[in-house]
Amino acid sequence: MQAASSDPNQLLPELADLIAARAKKSDESRSPDPEVIRSLGDLGLMKLLVPVEYGGLELHPAGLIDFTDSLAQIHGSTAWVAMTCNEEAELVSAYLPIDTCRSLWKQEPSVVFAGSGVAKGRARRTKGGWRVSGRWNFVSGCTTADKWILNSVVEESSPIQLCFAVVDPNPDFVEDTWHTVGLRGTGSNDVVLDNFFVEDQWCGVVANNSLPIPDLPFYRLPSSLRFPFPKTGVAAGLAKRAISEFQLLADKKTPLSSKRELRERPDAASAIAKAHALVGSGQAWVSDLLSNIWKIAEKDGQVSEELHAKVRLGCSWSVQNSISAIQHLVDAAGSSANFEESELMNLLNDTRAVAGHFMVGSYQIDTAGRVLLGLDAGDPAF
Repeated sequence: MQAASSDPNQLLPELADLIAARAKKSDESRSPDPEVIRSLGDLGLMKLLVPVEYGGLELHPAGLIDFTDSLAQIHGSTAWVAMTCNEEAELVSAYLPIDTCRSLWKQEPSVVFAGSGVAKGRARRTKGGWRVSGRWNFVSGCTTADKWILNSVVEESSPIQLCFAVVDPNPDFVEDTWHTVGLRGTGSNDVVLDNFFVEDQWCGVVANNSLPIPDLPFYRLPSSLRFPFPKTGVAAGLAKRAISEFQLLADKKTPLSSKRELRERPDAASAIAKAHALVGSGQAWVSDLLSNIWKIAEKDGQVSEELHAKVRLGCSWSVQNSISAIQHLVDAAGSSANFEESELMNLLNDTRAVAGHFMVGSYQIDTAGRVLLGLDAGDPAF
């Protein structure tokens, strides 16, 4: 397979058939398909945010949004795993020792990372490394990744320090908790470690809320501005897939007790028009906000609290728009949406699962509103 180009979407046709063919089995097994994930890694599509210096593509975040958008139109769970694995690879390149990063992707150019940047563990200093214990929830792709990166609070640190530890996956450390109706194929199970030793070279110990090591525009942004954007691509892609599915249904369905095809009904026309408008407007605002903060990051400036709030609002609002778009289509589809052969309900459930992530949760809309009113966000993750 060829290496990733500056436009990852150019490589998707190579995998589209494979992803589509494995999608149903992936959802049924509640786990990503190993061959799909391995193929994404081989194409270089799991290191899109990693600096060029380390062997990555150093892609503009708009490119990752477009990539996950396109991937979600094929299979939402695969898009989510690709998105999160790229984010976890970014955490490695952001916080692990420079020498480790320089050799890592050189030795393993196709490596796939899963993990969690939420500090759910405890790290205790010991000779030659760290002892790590904890439970990390929602570790998407943990059953198919080559390595995990897990974030912990350093014990007795004041001010607080964080320890980002890279470990080799072990099925014995995975707890089967991912029994869901949305994004079922992501395998977002819990990972549990107990007093697990990790060598110094595989640990990055940094101050809480510190910026990443590489001095690049993307890495100059805090995590609360780096991580919301990619989720919008997954949600938008799912909504676009729903629009396509509804179009197919409207072309062939004649509703019960009706002499007209579904596409000729006013409610169908209204639903698809609203869906396009909701998705398009949400994406447009996200794009505009990303452009604004990118200009600031390029100049190494500070993002104002107001702009920060608008970014979080825009990303959460875009995801909610995608949910609303699909709901309009489900309503207009009638009973057809309730049958297993229809993808509409699955797509709605997947998109609602995207909104379950705390970076783009619906409650972030209210939190942003507090900040825009001059109040404290009241949320340390905001």
